[in-house]
Amino acid sequence: MSRTTNAIKNLEFGILGKIVNLVLAFASRTIFIYFLGSAYLGVNGLYTEILSLLSFAELGFGSAMTFAMYRPVADDDHEKIVKLLDFYKKIYRIIAGIITVLGILLLPFLQYIVKGADWLSVTELRIYFLIFLLNTVVGYFVTYKYSYLNALQKNYINTNIDTIVSTVSYFAQMLIMLIFRNFLLYLLVNSFVLTISRIGIAIYLNKKYPILKEKPVIHLSAEEKRPIFKEVRGLMVHQFASVAVHSTDNILISMISGLGVVAVGYISNYNMLMNSVLAFVTILFGSVTSGFGNLVATSSIENYHKVFKEINFLNFWIYGFCSICFWILVPPFITLWIGADKLIDNTSFLLIIINCYLMGQSAAFNNARVAKGNFGKDKNWALAQAIINLVVSIVAGYYWGLVGIYIGTVVSRLVYVVFRPYSTYYFLFEQSSREYYKKFLHYFISVAIAGLVAKILTFKLLASPTMGRFIIATALVVLIINSFFLIIFLHSEELQAWKLRIKSIVSYGRK
Repeated sequence: MSRTTNAIKNLEFGILGKIVNLVLAFASRTIFIYFLGSAYLGVNGLYTEILSLLSFAELGFGSAMTFAMYRPVADDDHEKIVKLLDFYKKIYRIIAGIITVLGILLLPFLQYIVKGADWLSVTELRIYFLIFLLNTVVGYFVTYKYSYLNALQKNYINTNIDTIVSTVSYFAQMLIMLIFRNFLLYLLVNSFVLTISRIGIAIYLNKKYPILKEKPVIHLSAEEKRPIFKEVRGLMVHQFASVAVHSTDNILISMISGLGVVAVGYISNYNMLMNSVLAFVTILFGSVTSGFGNLVATSSIENYHKVFKEINFLNFWIYGFCSICFWILVPPFITLWIGADKLIDNTSFLLIIINCYLMGQSAAFNNARVAKGNFGKDKNWALAQAIINLVVSIVAGYYWGLVGIYIGTVVSRLVYVVFRPYSTYYFLFEQSSREYYKKFLHYFISVAIAGLVAKILTFKLLASPTMGRFIIATALVVLIINSFFLIIFLHSEELQAWKLRIKSIVSYGRK
């Protein structure tokens, strides 16, 4: 099956699955807020982030193993794939054990992390955390199977499985909340569904892909493991940077913002809305960027660069569009949905939006980097990002609270986004990074101007939002942004390339 066909299939199933998840997540969140409250929501978000922080123990083995599998899958090297999967399985069992130990060691300190929830006993905090820990650890026993599907570019199978599991979980949780209004039961039913589903997923994938349960005749040799561990050594820094940047904001907000876990709950509402939309974007880019690894293994560097530029342009358009929509529409939506008292300050939210755009705009480059490997080349910039994020967020957060924490996030993001391509662009494409920076700046300015225009033209409509005004404003924002981008980039090489690709996809859909 071709890369394009796989990409289309990944996209179709991905969008369908995310629509289902979006509807159910929104319904579940609404019931949660009204029946359990924002404080429990904050605990939920905080514990999720703590477990993400502990995922540093993964050390980047996931990316390293997926990278290692691209060539054997492209060459249909059955023996090598079996050996890699067996090695991956053993590594992830060790990681699951390490995370379990780290989580248990953290138990005595939870009351110092969870601030603003004094009505919860220490015992309750620990029980809740242990349930979150169980859910995380169980997932590592099937993760290695997903890496094979990713290397095959069959992400749609993962998506379909996740959709089924999350649908069952959401319905069960909503039922528990409506009947019992009990946070412990809410967590237990989710844990039960996840555990049973992992067992079912393992059985299903083993049956569909017998290679997943094969035992290697000869295990990976030290020589074969050497390049994997080399990549892991480079990825360790990237993994540390990732958890330091993406998995510390809620912890810092709970501990030093002066707002406590309730603020984490408020922010989680913003994140839920934004992440639900961005999940569609992730599916879109996942459906095409899973082919990056295959491109590296089978295509010329010129074609690799051409595809990268096209995806980078799509990144700009979609993440720019989404970021502007979030900035203008999310606050009035929250006001209509759960009340203006659940809003955070405008400056903090603007910083969240800037970080969202910068992270999204660099997604194409990140995927191209992962597919090419040799992660040691830019590990120092990843380390710099992590250190800057922690230092600036803690110091600025101490003085300016929530705004200061997000200043640290944006500053560290800028460091990584600006300097990482400088050290790796030539390695990826054998060309100067100058063109990349010119386009990055052009894209950023275009998003800023389009956002300001859309904000000015919809300000009066959303000053006192009603559902009717919100719908009109949404239509205006969509029209303004896309019209602006279309006019600015009408004759660009990338847009012309995407016109041809869209025609190809439409033709495929008619077959």
